[in-house]
Amino acid sequence: MGFLGGSALLALYKVEKSFKSVSDVIGLFILTLLTSLMFWGDVLGAQALLEKTNPIPPLGLGILMLIIVQVILRRLPEGSLEEYKPAAKVALTLIFVAGLITVWSIKIPWGRWTIRDMMEIGDLSLFTPWYLPQGNNGHHSFISGHTSLAFCVLPLVLLFRKNKKHYTIAWVLALTWGIVGALSRVKIGAHFPSDVLFGGGQALLWFWILKNKFFKTDS
Repeated sequence: MGFLGGSALLALYKVEKSFKSVSDVIGLFILTLLTSLMFWGDVLGAQALLEKTNPIPPLGLGILMLIIVQVILRRLPEGSLEEYKPAAKVALTLIFVAGLITVWSIKIPWGRWTIRDMMEIGDLSLFTPWYLPQGNNGHHSFISGHTSLAFCVLPLVLLFRKNKKHYTIAWVLALTWGIVGALSRVKIGAHFPSDVLFGGGQALLWFWILKNKFFKTDS
């Protein structure tokens, strides 16, 4: 959703001969490219094998996908994307604010061990309640970043605001996706229930804030 939002904003952007305009479009391009790299990095296993991953394939695929989508979007009838501009802003902003910035600003100082890490070394005494930060110790269970990113599909619902039935269906699908993602993290021992609860909760909160910011009226 972040990539699609950024791509739509890039296709809609009218570059002017000014430093601000050029710098804005460059920044927008970089943010959109980052979302593409995040996608391909995950597909190619960069997160699990970071030290062994060649950065060239995800970078090349990320740039190629961005170019292809731009070509497609710019061939659409003029003005057809304009009504989706607010939703695109929400989608691109949410992925960075809720999926990265908020998550890691909490993860790093909290230092909570995951259940699987404790099981691996056989020391369950390392368990700490969610409300007690442990400092930057290299452990990042609280809050769940994967859960936060799973709920970043929420801007999808904004595409159906004019159709109550489709809007409701989109909400059900988006929330189901987020909840299934949260449960899967608990199931594999990567997070505690409190980790995914706060990870998903802050994504929902940011979505509500951004939706109200970029849309003049609520649905």
